[in-house]
Amino acid sequence: MKYTLNTYGWSSEFVGKSLTKDQTEQIENLKKSRGVENLWEIRFDIDDEMDFDMWDGDLLHVNKIMNNDTANFELVDENGEVVLDFGIEDITLGDDYTSSYEVFPSEDVDVLFSIDESKGGMFSYEIESDVVPTIDDFKYSQTTIDTPEGIWEIIDDIFFKDGKLDVYDYLDSVGKSCDVFIFVDEPIQ
Repeated sequence: MKYTLNTYGWSSEFVGKSLTKDQTEQIENLKKSRGVENLWEIRFDIDDEMDFDMWDGDLLHVNKIMNNDTANFELVDENGEVVLDFGIEDITLGDDYTSSYEVFPSEDVDVLFSIDESKGGMFSYEIESDVVPTIDDFKYSQTTIDTPEGIWEIIDDIFFKDGKLDVYDYLDSVGKSCDVFIFVDEPIQ
């Protein structure tokens, strides 16, 4: 029988993009010309005026469940009936460990880093099983996204009977917040 595992809670889309020093200067000039303090206020202007794809994360582009105790799961059978309902605290942290995602500038490359947080529906996964799954069939792995601005804890993957689940569909959510940073490597004087 086929099942759908729906996830709810908070998720974030993280994008890390390399910048040249000239691009960093152009973005700072655009920020000044618009008279704004925060980069998120001009993120779409950057895209439009600089012929710059904000979503082309050559360093990082992931959309993950936040590991902040808000993740809830609902397992639905082929008839649309909820057969299992549980929270992240109810399932086991697996042995699989993914090294952290790191987004740091270097001497030659600056980094544009954006975070778009959402809440509500997140992801759906498809599962096939001859018996109705139980909470014990599920595990998760966790990791972090490390930047000069801080560390974000995320749920990296969800597992069913030790097999990694792939996102099948995206559920509706509401934007919670967004932020944009430029990380520069300050030369030692």
